[in-house]
This record gives sequence, C-alpha cells and structure tokens, in this order.
Amino acid sequence: MKFIHSYNKILFFLFIFSSFSSGLIAQTIEGRVTDSRTGETLPGATVHLTQNGQNKYTSVGLNGAYSFKKVATGLYQIRVNYVGYAPSKVVEGTLSAATELRIVNIFLTDASTQMSEVKVTAQANKETDRNARGLEKSAPMVINILSSNTIQLLPDVTVGNALQRVSGVTIQRSANGEGRYAIIRGMDQRYNSTLVNGIKVPSPDPSYRFVPMDIFPSEMLERLEVIKALTPSMEGDAIGGAMNLIMKSAPYHFTLSANASAGFSSLFSDGRLFSAFNPSPNVKSPAMINGNSFAASPADFSNRAYTSQHSLNNPSSSTAGLTIGDRFLNNKLGIIISGSYQNIYRGSNSKQLTPNAQPSAIPLPNSPQFSDAYDRTYSTQTQRLGLHNKIDYVMNDKNKISLYNLYIHQNEYESRLTSDTLGLGLNSTNLSKQITLADRNTLTKQNIYNGTLHGEHIISDKFHLNWDGIYSVASRHMPDRIDFSYDANKSLNSLGQVTTEIDNNTKLTHHWENNRDRDLSGYANFFYTPKIAGTDVEFALGGLYRHKLRDADYITYSLTGGKSTLFSNNFAAIPFGFNSAADGIGSNNPDLQNNYNVREDDNAEYLQVKFNPFPKLQILGGVRVENTYMTYGTQSPATVTQRTGTIIYSDLLPSVHLKYALTDRQNIRASYFASISRPGFGELVPYKVSGEYYDQVGNPLLKHITADNYDLRYELFPGGSDQVLVGTFFKKIYNPIEYFVVRDGGPSSQVIKPQNDAGNATNYGAEVLATKFFGLIGFSVNYTYTHSRISTNKLLYVNDPTAGSIQTIVNETRPLQGQADHVGNASVLFKSAKLGIDMQAAFVYTGERLTQVSPYASLDFYQHAYNQLDFSFEKTIGKKLSFYGKINNITNAASKIYLKFPHGSLDAKQQEFLGKQDIAAQTLVQSDYYKTSFLGGLRYKL
Repeated sequence: MKFIHSYNKILFFLFIFSSFSSGLIAQTIEGRVTDSRTGETLPGATVHLTQNGQNKYTSVGLNGAYSFKKVATGLYQIRVNYVGYAPSKVVEGTLSAATELRIVNIFLTDASTQMSEVKVTAQANKETDRNARGLEKSAPMVINILSSNTIQLLPDVTVGNALQRVSGVTIQRSANGEGRYAIIRGMDQRYNSTLVNGIKVPSPDPSYRFVPMDIFPSEMLERLEVIKALTPSMEGDAIGGAMNLIMKSAPYHFTLSANASAGFSSLFSDGRLFSAFNPSPNVKSPAMINGNSFAASPADFSNRAYTSQHSLNNPSSSTAGLTIGDRFLNNKLGIIISGSYQNIYRGSNSKQLTPNAQPSAIPLPNSPQFSDAYDRTYSTQTQRLGLHNKIDYVMNDKNKISLYNLYIHQNEYESRLTSDTLGLGLNSTNLSKQITLADRNTLTKQNIYNGTLHGEHIISDKFHLNWDGIYSVASRHMPDRIDFSYDANKSLNSLGQVTTEIDNNTKLTHHWENNRDRDLSGYANFFYTPKIAGTDVEFALGGLYRHKLRDADYITYSLTGGKSTLFSNNFAAIPFGFNSAADGIGSNNPDLQNNYNVREDDNAEYLQVKFNPFPKLQILGGVRVENTYMTYGTQSPATVTQRTGTIIYSDLLPSVHLKYALTDRQNIRASYFASISRPGFGELVPYKVSGEYYDQVGNPLLKHITADNYDLRYELFPGGSDQVLVGTFFKKIYNPIEYFVVRDGGPSSQVIKPQNDAGNATNYGAEVLATKFFGLIGFSVNYTYTHSRISTNKLLYVNDPTAGSIQTIVNETRPLQGQADHVGNASVLFKSAKLGIDMQAAFVYTGERLTQVSPYASLDFYQHAYNQLDFSFEKTIGKKLSFYGKINNITNAASKIYLKFPHGSLDAKQQEFLGKQDIAAQTLVQSDYYKTSFLGGLRYKL
C-alpha cells in the first residue's frame, strides 16, 4: 500500500507539472524550400517564424533544409523570402502538446515582372551554384560550370588558378607558380580555345593562338564554363574544349560591391629577399627609333633595369575591385561597370641540371650527361588591371541591342638571378672551377581589348536572329629586357681558395619584343522554329567571318665586356662594346629573321537542327564548315626558302548530341563531334628564338590537327548545389603537333621544333564528379582518368664491345605532352548563414605528366605528381560587410621534373646540389619551390 501511495503521488506531481508547462513544451518545425516549377532547392533563402508576437529567423542550408527547434505549442506563422522569387504565402498551423515534429515544406515561384512591352526577369540568382546546375542540366552539350559564388569563395584570384578546380582540367604553371594555361582532359593548351561571352578572343602570345589565363582576374566573372563537346554553332578550333568566360551583366536592381585585400608570400619572409628593378626608359629599340640602317653605340642603351636592381623584404601584395550596376528607363536600359586591380608578389627557388646535347652509351644505353647546374631565384611582381562594362537596351519586346567592352592589362616584372654552379665542382677538376653569374630583368606588358556590339531580333513567332560585330586586339610588349652574364675560370689551391681568376666572357644583351593581333569579326545566327508532326523543331543557320592581322618583331643587341677586366660587382667599370660596329646596325641583326606578319581570313558556315522526337529525348545535330586562308611574310634573308607563304585548308565538321531525360533530374548524354586545331602563327614561320634552355625554331611544313571526339555522360541533379556526373570520352587525333628536341647543324647543337611526325594519337578516359551537402557541411570531389598514346622514333646510343658507341633508331610509345593519367579535386565546405561564415578547404592533385619530349629514347622530361592544399573563408561582420581570407599552397608543394632513368649516373656533388633523389629508377633534374601565400581583405555588398 505504501508503494501504491508513493506511485500515485508521483503521478499527481507529474500531472500538475505537465498541466503547468504544456504551453512551454519545446517542439521542432523543419522542412525544405524549393522552386515550385523545377523542384530544385533554394539554399540561402530566409525563413521567418512568428509566434506569440515573437520572431525567429533562419536560413535554408546548402541541402535545401531549414529547422526551428524549441518552438512552443500554439499558433505559428511561417513565410519565406528569397531574392529573385516572389515572397511565399504565409503558412499557418498549430502545435499541440502531442506534436514533436512538424514538417512544413515551402514552394517559391520565380519572380518575373511584365512592364509595358518589356519583360524583365530577376537575375540575382545567376551567380549561384543552383543556377549553374540548372544550366548544366539544360545545356545541349557536355559542359562544366563554376558559378560566381563558387569562384568568389575559391582560394584563387585569377581564372588560370580557378580552372584547376574544374573536373578534368589541370594547369601549366609559370616560373612563379601561377596557373597560366589550362590542359583539358590531357589535351595541351594548343588544343583549347578561350571565349569571352561566347566570342573568341585573340592571344597576346608572340607565337601561339592560346590565351594565358592568368591575365584574367576571376572576380569579374558571372560564371566560368568549360565546354567539352562542340555544337555546330560553335567555332570548331577546340579539340580539348573551350573555356567560356561569362562576364557580369546588368542586374535588375541597383548593385554596388567593392573589395580590397592585402597579403604576402612566405617565400620572402624567411631571409629570402625579393629582387626588384626599375624598367628601362627605352620603350623602343635604336632601330625602331632611327631605322634599321642606324649604327647603335653603347651610349644608345640604358642599363637602368640592371643598375636599379634592389631588394625588398617581404613585399605586400594587394587587390581591389568595384562593381556598379542598375537598370533605368522603366528597366529598358541596363548598365554595369566592373573593375579589378591586383598587385601580387610571388616567386620561386629553382634548381636544375641540364643534360649534354648527346647522351652516352656508358654505363647504360642513353646515359644522360649533365653539362650545367643552375641555381635560380625568381622574383615576380604582377600588376593586373581588368575593366569591363556592358550596356543593353530593350527597344521593345522584339528587339534588343547591347554593347560590351573588355580591357585587360598586365605588367609582369620578373627578375631572375642565376648561378651556374659548375663552380661547385661539377664536371671539373678539384683545383679549378668555372662559375657563371647571370641576371635577367624582364618587363612583359600584355593587353587584351574586346568590343562587341550584339543584337537580338524577333521577326515573327517562328523566325528570329542575332548578330555580333566585334573588334578585338591583343598585344604583348617586352621593352628592353636586360641579360647580364659573367663567366670566370678560377684556380683553387688545396684548401679550395681562389688563387687566380681569368675572365672568360662578360655579356650584356638588350632585347625587345613586340607583338600585336587584331581581329575584325562578324557573327550571324538565324533561327526558324516550326512545328513538324506536332513536334517543335529549331533550325539554325549561321556563320562567321574573321579578318586577322598579326605582326611580331624581335631585336637583340649583344655587347661584350672583353676579357681584360674582371667583374668586381662594379657594373659601371666594365667597358661594354660591340665586337664590331656592324653588330650595332639594325639591318645586320640576326633577330630580323624572326620578324613576321600574318594575314588570316577565316570563314565558317553551319547548319544545325534541334528537336525532340520523343518527350524525353533531345537531338541536336548538324554540320559546320571551317575555311582558313593565311598568308605570311618574314624578314628572313632571301636565301631562306619559304620566307613567305600561303596556307589554305577547309574542314567539314559534323556533330550530333543526344540527351535523354531519365527523370526531371537525370540525364544521359551521348555526343560525337569533329574539330580542328590550327598551328600557332610563330610555329609556321621559319624563325629561331632563344629559349630558356633550347632555342626554338619554326616549321612552315606543319599541318593543322583534326580529331574525332566521342562523349558519354550520366547526370544527376538532386537539387541546390548537389550533383553527380559520371562520364567517359574518346579522341582520335590526326597529325598532332608535338615539340621535339632535334639537331640543328651538328650533334652538339639542338633546338626545339614543332612537328607532325608523331603519327596519329588516341586519348581516352573517364570523369566522375560528386557534390553533396549535409546541412551546413558540403563535400565536392572529382576525379579524371586520362590515357593517351602516341608513337615516335627516338635515338638510342648503345655500347658495342668492338665498335664503341653506336647510334640506332627505336620506336617509343609515350603519352601526349601535358597529359596526366590521374587528376582530382576534393573540397570540404562549411556554410552557416546563422554564423555568417563560409569556409572551404580545397585539395588539388595532378598525377605524373610528360612536360618535354626528347629526341633520345627514355629521356623525356616528366613532372612528378603535384598536390596542393588551399584554404579560404568569408565571415560577415555586418549586413553588408564581410571579411575574407585566402591561403594558397599550405603544404609548400614543389614542382619537380625528372628523367625516367636511374640516378646512379649522378656524382655525389650533383646529388647534393639537387637534394634527395627519392626514387632509385628516376633522376630528379629540376625542383621549383613557391612556398605559401596569404591574402586577407574586406568585401562590401549593397
């Protein structure tokens, strides 16, 4: 009885407590916010809960979900707001004491405003991942897209570095570690094209057609597209793919954003100084000023680029950006202006062994012999200025016109200090040594301008057209590059002390380069959309005409300091002069043979049809004709054959793209397209340019490259930023252009030459990409396997016991230049609207890849697998202000080049110079270290 009495007492108190607190029991309301039409989630939407006169707010997570916890029982109201969508209707409900969880899903409708004759659709969501996924899903071709929001959070500040985050894309780095060129699916940069708003832009490069991607600040982009399968309406000069930079367009309401940041590279914070200089005032060479008949003297040159050289301790990098846009005149007129400025200090420490021109047959066939050991430090200051504006005017509901202007300018100041460490005793006796000191100070100026006038016109319900008129110009100038080198033979005593020194050769060169590429182009596309057999069909007919003028000139004046004066760090005391007065006359300059001018007229026509024979199947196919007419002229001597030439060819490029919608969120794609790759202009003319390690010559007999390309891909877009892409590709490449190190007049003289002699090549692989968000945390990974093969003849030196060294020819199979078997990216993201913070840790992996082809068997140069870890974040510190940071190369990853040859042939000092030889079957021949860089700043968004 006592137990029953106690039990009843407990029940009584529980009843009293529950009755008292029934209105305070904490419940949970959660759900998802999605687009009412597409069903896609809307991360970032604001959810507003009202209850008992109190308000609570939360944001929709990256997985499209929201949650309110500890909600009291009773009446509640929920509404949702999201930019670009109409506010949701108020959802009302009641929580009872028995309710533990209430699911409330909200559906939003895309906001569109009809004003008189003009239809304006909200554009704020164009920069989101959700919009990028929608474009990927609806595109007729295989494409990968980085949204503006993704680019903003990335640790990268240039398009060149941002490209390495795209599935199947790797980057080729400059001497300071910046990503400069993109390699798409293992296809070298020559196989890829660069578009701005769908328009091909010329290259500032003096020899090639491909555009350096580090010249573009990434913050100017609305999105970055990598198109991997070409349709007939696209230019066919892109076997690997096309990089399409979609620039910001006018918003539907007033927009103002600004940012500024500062940072540094840790390379210069640990005793390693940054080497800076003031450029020469001589923008033009003596021959350009006075004519080729002018005989220059040492007094006609300025040595300021060398004499002004000075050191900086931990220089500070900086960036700034500003964007303003709005619509006027009842939304008919849209204007946006955007600018970006970057002043970045970077560099590298580099060590390299340079092989002799010819390998030895002992101890193994083709044993490399090393003639030089370079210890180099690079200091690079890069100033980038990007400006663009777009003005669009909607005349009426049938006619729209826009004017777009883009200007990119880059100054790159590079100081390279070199010690040829033969002075360490490599390939010399113990009692003497040879040492070379060399300084090179280079200012490279690059510019790209593009002006595009675009029109869109609806002629009738079934007929419309668009057109573009374009003027583009790209230029690259290298004014008065100074190279100073000093060679000396030093005799040593038994203690290693210098007893005598004989000056071998003191040289000073002044070098100018000027290149300009101008395009005048016209595009037109006509569309006819009838209904055939109850199915909507779109016929497209169009083409382009491009008139291109390109000119390049080089000139180098070489002076010598004689052999009577030893260099004692007193540059002014050296009696520089020409070996003969004739060497100062412009018309005698050996670089004149490199000067060329090109006229190229390209025209293309295409016919394309798109239709849905079944509700879930879309077919897009057609054919394109590319016609190329090119003439060139050079200043080569009259004795040079093919000093002028004309090159004409035409290509028929069919393509077909199938897209089958398994569900509203799943696609299967299959495509075939034919494409071409035109040789670089400088590759075709009979020039000879001094290179870093080898001179480079042209080849007027080069053929253009053609390819057949196949793609198959499965796509899943669950909603929001989530996606799963699984695909495979195959390319058959005809007449590929590869660079070979070949003899130039003798066994000890070698040059690099482009050739088609490698035969046909194949390239195939597979791509996997997955992005998934779990509430506040997201994961994004992609992996690409690429396998290419090409066979070429190589030289092999073997030792015969009786005849000695014998030269034979063997056939060797290898990958395409630049191709890596394994490429991957992995990112972990954290996004909390409540905390106002976005964070990302990004890891990129590039497997072993071929960097330079050798004429000798088993002596190609390969880059070790490269992996880099970066981190970035952005934290709001007010409604309109945020603080952000970017950290690159946290693990101090190095670029290392090696030969697939046992390193046992290296002597002890050579191994000591390069550091640890960590792979017995390979010989490390070059290492470049960049260290970690930091950037932090403030961003304001209205």
